[in-house]
Amino acid sequence: MDIIAKLIEQLASEDEIVRVQAGEFLIQMGSAAVRPLIEALQNPRYSARPLVASTLGQIGDRRAVEPLIQTLKDQDKLVRYHAALALGKLKDRRAVKPLIYALFDEMPPIGPDPLTGDQMTVRSAAALALGELKASEAVPALKVLLKDENQSVRRSAILALGQIGTREAIRALKDAVWQESDEALLELITRMLVRNPYDESIETLRQIAQSHPKDRLRQIARSFLQEVKLDSTAVSVKPSSPPLKVRHPFWLLFGTVIAILLAAIFRLGWKQNRYATFAFTGAIAALAFGFWKLIRSNRSTHQLSSPEETLQAPVNMGETH
Repeated sequence: MDIIAKLIEQLASEDEIVRVQAGEFLIQMGSAAVRPLIEALQNPRYSARPLVASTLGQIGDRRAVEPLIQTLKDQDKLVRYHAALALGKLKDRRAVKPLIYALFDEMPPIGPDPLTGDQMTVRSAAALALGELKASEAVPALKVLLKDENQSVRRSAILALGQIGTREAIRALKDAVWQESDEALLELITRMLVRNPYDESIETLRQIAQSHPKDRLRQIARSFLQEVKLDSTAVSVKPSSPPLKVRHPFWLLFGTVIAILLAAIFRLGWKQNRYATFAFTGAIAALAFGFWKLIRSNRSTHQLSSPEETLQAPVNMGETH
């Protein structure tokens, strides 16, 4: 038995440490392990197919896309659950339509997630995968899941709509913020609106800040709106640098003299026209010194004018609002 086959066999071990280590080694092997893992996934007698599906998602080889799509119809709901999550990691558009169908998987929950305690369902896994794929065509179906009786399904739908981030997705979240009863999910919806600040979501956040019955939501919305206000104030108050102005006409004369000297040098040669060369060098030095003085003068003017602009800015902001 080769090492890959041995590791796949260890995925079915009763020892959790052995299972985890076998999965990590298979992931490190990458594409070499994909074909044997696909064969194990398609073997209905193999007990570790959920871990096989998860491992294929972690490896990220798109040869696994079609086998995982077929697995969405498997009789084992835990296999379907991990296949849906794996398809989200593979980020292949071929999986969008099958995952939308999987949103309406009607099987009861698989059981609590060992990490979060949420009830695991194929619907929630499919929603999360569609969020990873940023599948805008899934928004109508995800809107339906916002009313699902299972809290973990609603959470997954909220996360997916926030990741998709289209205007239609944000409208769905905007409506849900007044319909959801769970305070943790309401906070999640508000944070998704903050993450996607369209005009509509900004207006919704203003409404939340003013009149939502949940105090925590009002605080989040107010905090974000205050940040937006401060950012816009900073942009408005920042003074613009005045353009450099040539205040003395003798710079034009300098330029003319330099041009004549340069033409004479190239015409007569450096050795035959040493005086022109010295004059040219001196003119360049004078021009550099004068330009430096001009920049310093403009900077001083700018610094003196900045306080006035800063004092005037709040007044202008008040008039705008």
